[in-house]
Amino acid sequence: MECASERAMWSSAYEHHRPAILGFLRRRLPRPEEAEDLCQETFARALRAGDRLRDRTRVRAYLFRIAHNLLVNHLRRHGRERIESDLGEQADLATLVDSGAPSPAAETELRRMTARLQELTEDLPAEQRLAFELGVLQRQPYARVAAATGWSIAKVKVCVFRARKQLIAGLGDYRPAAAGRRRRNDDHQRGAPREE
Repeated sequence: MECASERAMWSSAYEHHRPAILGFLRRRLPRPEEAEDLCQETFARALRAGDRLRDRTRVRAYLFRIAHNLLVNHLRRHGRERIESDLGEQADLATLVDSGAPSPAAETELRRMTARLQELTEDLPAEQRLAFELGVLQRQPYARVAAATGWSIAKVKVCVFRARKQLIAGLGDYRPAAAGRRRRNDDHQRGAPREE
């Protein structure tokens, strides 16, 4: 009976979380087949190590953690040095992970940031959350999001923009340092006084 309930739980998790995991990986990898492979490996590893999941309510976070680790290892193996976040920010891979295993402090910080991002996403107004999940997390074209929701493409764009703005503001201290440097450079190019 335990095996049947385990299979049902993972089957349900695959059905519900695969699009988000795949979207997460597709945004960070240049070829869709790489994302597909890592997505499948994410679920295979989760299934093999299912006994490590203590809190069944945290399946999504558990799967994203596995996907993130697989992505980092894949990028290291293939010599890629940059990845893009869901919020459109770029950061050097070296600033996200060091060359060895993540330190306990880094793992704790990543868990806190992930939990905070999930809270912020859940707190978004329903239309913004839906537009962000479909258009950004699942990488669906805005035209498809508009057709699925019955909104105009302009409304989809506005909802995604507002969701990103609110998430960026809510993440505050978690934003990569590179984003701050780029913004200061952009301000300087527009003629704003440079901060010293």
